[in-house]
Amino acid sequence: MPSEPKTGSDGTETDAVAISSVVEDYLLDKGKGRDGESGNYRRHAEREIDRFLEFLSDRPGSPATFEALSVADLREYARYLSRQGWAEGTIKNYYAHVSGFLGWASREGHLSENPAQRTRAKEPLPEDTGRKSGEQQAWSREHREQLLSYVDEQAYNAIDAISDDPKAAIKDCRNRALVNLLCFSGVRGAEILADIDDGRRGRDGLRWSDLSLGDNSLQVLAKKQRWDDRALPAPAVPSLERLKQVLDPPSDDWPVFPSLSYSTLVQDFSNSLLERGYDNEEIEKIRLEKVSEGELSMIELCAEYGVAPSAMTTHGGRDVMKRLTERAGIELDDDTHGYLAPHGARRAAGEVMVRKYGHGEAARLLDNSEQVVREHYSHIEAGELADLAAEAFDEAPQSDNQDSTE
Repeated sequence: MPSEPKTGSDGTETDAVAISSVVEDYLLDKGKGRDGESGNYRRHAEREIDRFLEFLSDRPGSPATFEALSVADLREYARYLSRQGWAEGTIKNYYAHVSGFLGWASREGHLSENPAQRTRAKEPLPEDTGRKSGEQQAWSREHREQLLSYVDEQAYNAIDAISDDPKAAIKDCRNRALVNLLCFSGVRGAEILADIDDGRRGRDGLRWSDLSLGDNSLQVLAKKQRWDDRALPAPAVPSLERLKQVLDPPSDDWPVFPSLSYSTLVQDFSNSLLERGYDNEEIEKIRLEKVSEGELSMIELCAEYGVAPSAMTTHGGRDVMKRLTERAGIELDDDTHGYLAPHGARRAAGEVMVRKYGHGEAARLLDNSEQVVREHYSHIEAGELADLAAEAFDEAPQSDNQDSTE
């Protein structure tokens, strides 16, 4: 994109710098340092800057240069992020990547200041009240039991009718297993579902090879970017075992939570058979005979031909939870989400562990430091201290120094 003339701070005419033209320079500068950290930061920064540039390009009168970029543009972007249904921390993290890029651009002289840091720009972001503990969504016991009861009933009914609709049985068993795993294990959604922006193994969805049902454990690529063993509590195991029986994956490389999107499975099937030497006409003939004119669903066709389907994405997981929350008749007083979000299950698992066994054991389950867990669940400790204080005052002897009148 050609540069446009502008007047610099010294009064001389310079060229306006296109925002997209310096992204590689920024990523190169941020790529310095230890490989593990810098590589991760660069990849995430590139993804978020690309998201920002795409957002700008979709708007009428989009600013292409730093000179044209305004606080209003950043305000609209903050509003856009806040509408996506992501967790508050995720929204702020994504915005921070863009702010970091614009801060660098300011230091390079492309901007007079960082517009992303202006108060007006940040107003649509989730508000930081300073009272985070206890404010984030956590599934209540009542809602948890209501949701578990609903997915159990759906799975039982679908299994009873499996001969008539195998795909429905797979779908309902998959959804039940997902709810159970989120509910009891405390894993992050990103550790078991696919990230469309990160194709690494471990970010492409949990595989059956990652599960050890007999040992009550699973392996995930943790937030710290290393593979870790996690606890798989006994209540979550039966739903996973039943899902495996119904799904009957031909390989342990299959995702535990496959996408059941017809178009996605058609693409997976076609790509796999093309790699094996089939041509498009042969592939289409198989699909027509087996699915369109036959009795198989696309997921069954993939199984028959040993084609591993794509895993459900994190976005897909949120959509599933929205539908399940609504269909289970669960009503939430939650303006931020309006449904039982995956991270709400993780937070609820942490609360159960803190109340029952303390911060140390909760930290082990959640793969967090004890300090972080204490900060995130400080409302529990505060409530317990309040109860102790009330009990202490109830039991305290009355003072002998009472005023008396004659």
